[in-house]
Amino acid sequence: WSSDVCSPTNIDLCDDDKKKQIEEYMALSTADMDSKISEYEKQLTEAEETFKSEVQKLQETYQKLSADKDAALAAVKDSGLGLLKAVKAAKAKSGSDEL
Repeated sequence: WSSDVCSPTNIDLCDDDKKKQIEEYMALSTADMDSKISEYEKQLTEAEETFKSEVQKLQETYQKLSADKDAALAAVKDSGLGLLKAVKAAKAKSGSDEL
């Protein structure tokens, strides 16, 4: 710890809220501190697991949307879009409305 930050050994550098929190923690037994530490660490782990799980769901949704989009684009192209454009270009090149 740096000597210029709020800590149990530099409580005079702490604001009132931190001083109160340090005093509450100092009153705890080692077993109670261990229990609280475990509880906080469990919350951190749960938050990280939730994040990873939700990101995985987003990734799966993205992959499905991307595959659906690719299939839709392929279906449109396969339905004759390219041929229709070629016919239009040929008509324009020939300068008539009929081939």
